Amino acid sequence: MGRRPRIEFEGAMYHVIQRGNNREFIFIMPEHKEYLLEQLRHAVNVDGLEIFAYVIMNNHFHLAVRTNKEPLSKVMHRLNTRFSRYYNRERGRTGHVFESRYKAVPIENERYLLAVVRYIHRNPV
Repeated sequence: MGRRPRIEFEGAMYHVIQRGNNREFIFIMPEHKEYLLEQLRHAVNVDGLEIFAYVIMNNHFHLAVRTNKEPLSKVMHRLNTRFSRYYNRERGRTGHVFESRYKAVPIENERYLLAVVRYIHRNPV
């Protein structure tokens, strides 16, 4: 049985979660986090992604975002592919960096958006 298609449309908001493969720490060095931030800035400038909140933990990251020009699937594919190539090159390794597909929960109202932003900001605690 195949996966259910994601709900995607221009202006949709999502809580995005992406975890490291086998829950391994992938954002150990500050340079790794900075590279991911560079890619997020690229998505903002080129794809029109709006970021309401984010956190980069050692083994995963969370985003609260709204899509505009590009659908989330294209933005995340580019983000994860670029980061994986960079990370594998830097660490002299091959294979998966991220565990399965990213999780994207649609944010359907402001109340839920505030709850997601609060959760993201409190995640390090």
